[in-house]
Amino acid sequence: MIKNLFITILFIILSISTNVSLVSAATPSPTEATTTPTASISTEQSVNEKLNKQINQLKERIASRVAELNLVEKRGVIGTITETTDNKITFTDLNVQTRIIDVDEITKFNSSSAKDSFGISDLTKGTKISVLGLYNKQSRQILARFIDTFVTPVFLSGRIADLDKKNYQVTIINEDQKQTVVDIQTFTVISAHSKEDGISKLGFSKLNIGDRIITTGFPDKKDPALLVASRILVLSGLPNNPKIIIPEPLTDEETITSTTSGIKKIPTPTQ
Repeated sequence: MIKNLFITILFIILSISTNVSLVSAATPSPTEATTTPTASISTEQSVNEKLNKQINQLKERIASRVAELNLVEKRGVIGTITETTDNKITFTDLNVQTRIIDVDEITKFNSSSAKDSFGISDLTKGTKISVLGLYNKQSRQILARFIDTFVTPVFLSGRIADLDKKNYQVTIINEDQKQTVVDIQTFTVISAHSKEDGISKLGFSKLNIGDRIITTGFPDKKDPALLVASRILVLSGLPNNPKIIIPEPLTDEETITSTTSGIKKIPTPTQ
């Protein structure tokens, strides 16, 4: 009886000791209770600071980009070159204003010439160009993306002073008595206008000296003094312009005399 009671008391004491040990192990010490939350809060603050810094940097980049976009717009201009350097072109636009064009490594050049390669070094003073690029409102300069050379058409109005039926060429004289040789090609469209018939097609053989004429064309690449006609319009039935005087052709005898003596007959004006 006493032996059993002793065993029971011993078992109770061992059970209580075991539970106390388990509770002590599960309960954090005062140092751990104060240290762990502090380290966690510090780490979280560091992460937040990094995120805020990255967000602020992103905001600054976006704001800077938006400001740049507000200062830049696409724009196209045409004009005549006055000066060129390695990376800049100065030219005068249609409003007779001087403009500066910036050129970089991705600017593309195009020319109607037959050259395989074409760049800024091929541009010379007096060349007409069209420019498409990014216009900076602050610097008032254009960063070119595409530069094309072009030739403006020439318009002539006057009368036919001479016909070269062998070479299919006509000589047009204007009010200033300036004569221009016009070359007619297979693509040249010749028409006539009259009150009765309106506009009708016309052949080269129907052209006559003295006809009032309007022509559009481009200077010949090999001979700039020669005009290659794209369109010719004969104004039939209109009275002659008294300011345009067609010289009379010299006879064979007058030609020989002017060649040998240096004296040339002054032609009688005809209208």
